[in-house]
Amino acid sequence: MAFTSSTDVKETVLPETVFGQLPTTGPRYDLPRKSGGSLPVKDGGNVDSDTIMPGRNANGSRRGNQSVSGTFELNAITAPVVDMFIASAASGKFVGNVLKAGTEESSFSHISQFGANDYKVSTGCMVTNFTLNATAAEAVTMSFEYAGVKQVAATAITGTHTATPIDNAAYEYLGHEVLNVTAGGSTALKYTSLTLTVGQARNPRNVLSSNSPVGLAASGTRSAVLSLTIYRESGVDYDALFTGEKQEFSVDLGITGYGRKFTVFGQASVPEDVTEDDMMLTINVTGAYDVDAETALMIEKLV
Repeated sequence: MAFTSSTDVKETVLPETVFGQLPTTGPRYDLPRKSGGSLPVKDGGNVDSDTIMPGRNANGSRRGNQSVSGTFELNAITAPVVDMFIASAASGKFVGNVLKAGTEESSFSHISQFGANDYKVSTGCMVTNFTLNATAAEAVTMSFEYAGVKQVAATAITGTHTATPIDNAAYEYLGHEVLNVTAGGSTALKYTSLTLTVGQARNPRNVLSSNSPVGLAASGTRSAVLSLTIYRESGVDYDALFTGEKQEFSVDLGITGYGRKFTVFGQASVPEDVTEDDMMLTINVTGAYDVDAETALMIEKLV
């Protein structure tokens, strides 16, 4: 028997057409892995017995309903697999070149391949939290936390799938490729970092007669928070720019023909002075539904 090297593990994801079922046709996205990245984890849902056995001994536990959880850590790129994850996080789909966060759910299957006949298949996966993080002079990163309903071992993957590797032209974004950051209608501020976080709680739908959930239920409201850090400059009326009323905030990741625009409609917090290596301000924008846009969060393909 040969040992398996963690750097040789392959990850692929497949959009599901039926929730919780590994598709037998359709696209298969090869997932670029970061060094030190993790694989999905199966929780057996152990149920401890409270029965007292002779001699004060415990009666152990049994496996109950399983669940799956994991996080995809990526250097930010523009690719179909990233669009799929964003759609899952926002519960939306691209109509033309625009995706509006809403209630249209999508799920995917994840395959970890350890060797020629050694796989783990996680199904019924949905993104619960998406984070886009950009810092000046550094790599832009994305992370997608997700939940799933089932994981099984397999010796083969059945079906005919269309391999969709990352385009050779795709490149990993750096801070100087985060463009047109717009706050309060102004593009003149000097940003040192920003973070966009989108979260949606998803609870397992456990039922009798099954040791895995039959679905994942969205719970509560979707959060969309844009955190901004800017250099403090003289002569700028920050209270006029960040009014506390509902405003439109946007940022372009990349350029026309390749990138994506993220727009958050929401209210900004009071700018807070931060003294670190320089004099800066931090602002948090909390997403709020906009009647005209019919959403609090919008993603556009820059074409």
